[in-house]
Amino acid sequence: MNFTSNLSIRSKLVIMLLMATIISILVVGFQGYRSAKGALNDAVFNQLTTLRAAKTQQVQAYFSDIHNQVLGFSENRTIIEALNEFRTAYRLAGRESISEAAQTTLTDYYRKEFIPRYQERMGQSLVASNFVPETGAAAYLQYHYMAANPNEVGKKEALLTAAGDEGYYAQVHERYHDQLSNLIKQFGYYDLFLIDPETGEIVYTVFKETDFATNLIDGPYASSNFARLAKEVMRKKSRGQVIFRDFDSYQPSYGSPAAFVAITVYDGKNVAGILALQIPSSKLNDVMTSNQNWEANGMGKSGEVYLVGRDHLMRSDSRFSLQQNEQYVKMLGDIGTPPEEISLIQKNNTTILFQPVHAETVGLALSGKTGAEEVVDYRGVNVMSAYAPLKVQGLDWVILSEMDIEEINQPINKFRRQVTIFASILGAFITLLALWAANSFTRPIHALVSALRRVGAGDTDVEVKVTSNDELGELTKSFNTMVGGIRQQKLAIEEMDHENELLLQNILPEPIAQRMKEGEQQIVDLVPNVSIIFTTLTGLSKNYEQESPESAISKLNHLVQEFDEAAERHGVDKLKTVGDDYMAVCGLMTPRLDHEKRALEFAREIMDIVQRLSKEFDSKLELKVGIHAGSVLAGVIGSHRFVYDVWGETVDIVNDVRNCCPVDNICVSDLIYEQLRDKEAFTIGTAIPIGHKKLRTWQLPMRDANAEHSTDV
Repeated sequence: MNFTSNLSIRSKLVIMLLMATIISILVVGFQGYRSAKGALNDAVFNQLTTLRAAKTQQVQAYFSDIHNQVLGFSENRTIIEALNEFRTAYRLAGRESISEAAQTTLTDYYRKEFIPRYQERMGQSLVASNFVPETGAAAYLQYHYMAANPNEVGKKEALLTAAGDEGYYAQVHERYHDQLSNLIKQFGYYDLFLIDPETGEIVYTVFKETDFATNLIDGPYASSNFARLAKEVMRKKSRGQVIFRDFDSYQPSYGSPAAFVAITVYDGKNVAGILALQIPSSKLNDVMTSNQNWEANGMGKSGEVYLVGRDHLMRSDSRFSLQQNEQYVKMLGDIGTPPEEISLIQKNNTTILFQPVHAETVGLALSGKTGAEEVVDYRGVNVMSAYAPLKVQGLDWVILSEMDIEEINQPINKFRRQVTIFASILGAFITLLALWAANSFTRPIHALVSALRRVGAGDTDVEVKVTSNDELGELTKSFNTMVGGIRQQKLAIEEMDHENELLLQNILPEPIAQRMKEGEQQIVDLVPNVSIIFTTLTGLSKNYEQESPESAISKLNHLVQEFDEAAERHGVDKLKTVGDDYMAVCGLMTPRLDHEKRALEFAREIMDIVQRLSKEFDSKLELKVGIHAGSVLAGVIGSHRFVYDVWGETVDIVNDVRNCCPVDNICVSDLIYEQLRDKEAFTIGTAIPIGHKKLRTWQLPMRDANAEHSTDV
């Protein structure tokens, strides 16, 4: 028997309408999906190819600028004269010698500064005796300008005149060092080298790393990429020829990736020497990442353009290392990257020379081919990769422009979801249209079911219209009454939650209140770099018995309010007020590099406030302020009556500094003094005992209240 013969007309109509609708939607949707996917792939291919071409031009322009700058430097009279004089000064320094104590200091520098830092970053052991010069100009100059240099590692260039060097080298160094240092700062180079073309000796560097005064022919770094570059320039001695050397791990820079450029400098017809510059990877990164504005430059959420060398190692940093380092490192571990490679990337904070890229597109580009392929990238993720060889200034690289397939497919997946939703809605509408007459009796029940689902999802703003006075009408009225009760209870709970949230934010700083609201049970943080301001106000409480409580509290509130407003202007976080004591912290909620300066400026302003209010209140108000910086533990204490507080040795010390401070003075610890002594006129204060030692304090007397003070936050 035919199955449809037993169906009602209503059922047959519903089936036909549904079948016609679904088939039509499937056909149209499939054709639209194919067309959209093809158009999308073409658009992404063109986009990646355009990005690759644009970045290629930018890289070529960047290295062309370096080429032209180095050519200009080689004709600069200051460079020429510096080369001539430093070569002479270096030869004269070779006649000098250093004492055994000085030799010990130089050896200790390598053992305690250079080698531990190198081993920490590269995981390789070095022997100091392979690097420490024992005689000649290298030992003499490295001792005076590197080992005995009072500036810390990384800031050795700040030394203009070596205290123990009274020879001709010191005179030449004092004459040219500032100019050469300013030159590399202006043009963004990492370091500048002057080299004797006859001996291969580095007669001068700006940054005074361990390659300073060494010999590039037979010295400890003779096998480095820099030494190979210098030897090539020494061999050619071509006027106006700028030679580049690719990135390689450079020991004097603690194994960091370093690229170099060099040129022979002529003084008339004679060779004055070799000028070399260390190219920073950061500038090339800025070019490749568009100053890390990937999305604004059309790269989306996962697009990146990067460089790879012939050794299949990166020559620019991965976007994901810069943008999402933790996820990036985890992803490398998930795909089986050796732990030692991951460790090098983390310790050196770069993927240059440490991240291998073995995608098929790298090999194609190295063989001279250009195109686009879908491949698995260095993260183990499927990407669309547009590739091309990049040869610039003798450097043999590959440039890759890539985007995750998942992101590429997002628009087409969205289209597919929309078609599915549209088909479902249309099918439901047709079904409802066909069944409308038959379902009129059950419509109130459907309305109640729908309303119950909304209530179950949390929507209490529901009311079902009563359309009859029968049992269904009574059921609808009961439902509306129930939902109204739930709605009132929900509003009461929301109001109570809002009041509790406001109370919590008044007691605790907003970030801490948010963490507590999110359910964090124990809130305690070790904050490494903060400045604590601890003040004591005297003079206001003496008048409490002579005036009404309302007046006394009004004055105190006025003073504390002005303190709080000043704290906000200077980026300082108020911690608490206890009696006449006021404590605030700079750098606690928001890390600040200049927290010492902000703390001092805040202290000055509240000192001015006290002076002004002393006149307004007709009271002799006196304030003493203690400031100290260091690490603190910060957290919430208590479970019912909680308070946010800080504690630790830093808090104890600032309390002692405050206690020993004379009134109307700002007293700071030795640590604050060291940070700000070049900008402020401190005087020595009282030393306070800390364990078996004594901590010096420094005073900054009260200034004129009418003087302007910084409120730059």
